[in-house]
Amino acid sequence: MTIPKILLEAFCGGLFASLLLFENLPAAQATPRAWGETVGGLQMTVYLDEAVGAQSPVPTFRVELRNAGRNDLVVNLGTILANGRKQYPNWVILLVTDARGNTRRFHMREPAHIFGRVDPFTVPLPAGSTYSIPVDLENAYWPGEPLEVDYKFKPGIYSLEAQFTGRAASESGLDPFWTGTVASNQLRFEVAGH
Repeated sequence: MTIPKILLEAFCGGLFASLLLFENLPAAQATPRAWGETVGGLQMTVYLDEAVGAQSPVPTFRVELRNAGRNDLVVNLGTILANGRKQYPNWVILLVTDARGNTRRFHMREPAHIFGRVDPFTVPLPAGSTYSIPVDLENAYWPGEPLEVDYKFKPGIYSLEAQFTGRAASESGLDPFWTGTVASNQLRFEVAGH
């Protein structure tokens, strides 16, 4: 059976028009993210959290870990307290550089005091999967070394990089946790005037 030439031309024309239409659609998908270097199969990125919106002069961010390797990974992101009701990814630190080139290491504010049982913040990362952490730089982190409890962001341009150092949960070395240090991309952001 032969397809009439007019039907074939109509089909090809419709296919061509559809391809043009899809090519010119606004980008509904997320913009590609810049990732840091892969270390032992693990990658990291930091990006603006556009879903939260501008609720304060200091923007909010997301840190994302990705298993870019072929094997499944398990990471220990920090501390779990209260039988899992409080989870602190406190092995993720943030490096913030101001316009003058001064860099500060930001750590999570909590937990300030620990009473009771402490468990590792275990996150399984099958090959190809990601895990995302919200970052409220102004309210949930503060610069340490030395600790600057009253630090305030001044208006200006800053650069942000996240680092994660994976640690074993025990000294035996028999646990399954990924160990090493991985860093994200460097992200420039602006702090608006108060």
